[in-house]
Amino acid sequence: MEISILGDFNVHHQLWLSSPFTDHPGELAFKFAIVYHLQQLVQHPTRIPDRLVYTPNILDFFLTTHPSVYAVILSSPLGSFDHNLIAVSWTIFPIPSQDTAKQRCLWEDLRRYYADNA
Repeated sequence: MEISILGDFNVHHQLWLSSPFTDHPGELAFKFAIVYHLQQLVQHPTRIPDRLVYTPNILDFFLTTHPSVYAVILSSPLGSFDHNLIAVSWTIFPIPSQDTAKQRCLWEDLRRYYADNA
């Protein structure tokens, strides 16, 4: 099973998200990620402060149980938004086809069935 969660969570955690402080929602989000084996793929600040007294923060998450198939790209904000844009791309692996020997056997059985009942 795969879990992926993306969103603007507005939580703060010093060690996990490089925030200047840790708040209660940040601690809960961190524990949630640990319990469900989720990795945070957004590694750079996503909020661009609109005042000099604030620092850039990672407020947007992309949490997933399968980090190796995703790539996260941050882009500049649009218009007057104070958050960077997050683009996520992933690799889709094709569903493996059935064993060709089994397929051949099925077709031979089907052909034999029609030949015997024709």
